[in-house]
Amino acid sequence: MHTLEQTQQFSFQSQELIEKLLISSSLFSHGYWQLSFSRLAARKRETIGYLGITKAETISYSGYQPWGGRELLQVTQRYILQTRHQTFKPHIARWQAGLQQQSITAQAIAEHMFQLGITPSQLQEALRLRLLNDFDGFLKLGAGEACFMPDAQLQKQLPVSGFSLPELLNEVLQRQFLWQKLQPLIPSMNMLPVLNEEAIKVSNLPDAQRQWIEKVVQQQRPLHQIAVGLAKDSLEVARLFGQWIRAKLVYLESPQQDSSSTVMIIDDSPLVLKQFQSLVGALGYPVQVCQQAEMAVQSIAQIKPAIVFIDINMPGITGFELVKQIRQQAELAAIPLVILTGEQKLSNKWRAQWSGCEFLTKPLASTEINQFQLQVQELIESLVFGLSLAAGA
Repeated sequence: MHTLEQTQQFSFQSQELIEKLLISSSLFSHGYWQLSFSRLAARKRETIGYLGITKAETISYSGYQPWGGRELLQVTQRYILQTRHQTFKPHIARWQAGLQQQSITAQAIAEHMFQLGITPSQLQEALRLRLLNDFDGFLKLGAGEACFMPDAQLQKQLPVSGFSLPELLNEVLQRQFLWQKLQPLIPSMNMLPVLNEEAIKVSNLPDAQRQWIEKVVQQQRPLHQIAVGLAKDSLEVARLFGQWIRAKLVYLESPQQDSSSTVMIIDDSPLVLKQFQSLVGALGYPVQVCQQAEMAVQSIAQIKPAIVFIDINMPGITGFELVKQIRQQAELAAIPLVILTGEQKLSNKWRAQWSGCEFLTKPLASTEINQFQLQVQELIESLVFGLSLAAGA
């Protein structure tokens, strides 16, 4: 028999997590299970995950930070393609600025989204897919410890109702079975799909389906980036490609790192460059750094990176001046640019938007590093891979 004290925190091995959550979560509501996954040799830092419980045996949220406005934007931009359209960009910029100034809440942002045409059912489905994909990741992270953190306001902060925890965890187990079946065909979602052009030509596929396959695969993106670009569940994309692999229409190769996925950062601080290279390299992207802003345009022209992160305050030339120089080069003008700063000023945010750039605040404390890495990953995936793949669909 489990006591309340025992169930409020527990340790787990990888395959024990689901069973122990089911045992413990019937006793708790209105708060988070904080999952602390043990630090392994491959991970320099301990990984922390959160599961939002709005009432007993009801789960509403998962992520690597507690629920808030930034998490709402992450979920919707990952799983609702509509939020990536040009018409949404000004709204997202305004919401991000409001979050930075703490003048807007997640509930208010959700209400604005509903007014702009996003439906509650779309948001509900986005949160469900986030939960399923997060659990796919959590179960790969190994052993750890769980601790329940009460939050009486959580249910009021979430804009949609939750999901039955037993039902969702049962679906998680079914997904594990499907992932195992796909393993011989798809060893990793980092693999690159390649067309078997001869097989495609002689196939009996309808023209529209054949053209769709060709457009998506010819983007030369790994499977996980295809899933992000199409705003689809990773397992759904894996199963679709599994069918094509079985039919010998597509085969997989290990991705080669080239300039089409290179991330570049321009900053005068050697420490920032080293930290950024480590964080972004851990996401699987090749990284090029430039410490001298005066050499940046030349370096960008040579490397042709997929995206460039630029510090605002550098000696000799500011980040905004550098953006202007880059935009004046016709062959570089289309490269996505992200302004980086340690100063949380609203004026910098708006200047970045006026310059046609995204804006990102550097982490000011070690506790902000994981969140910063997630924001970088989402910017890369949405700006580099999202719109191009959506167009291909």
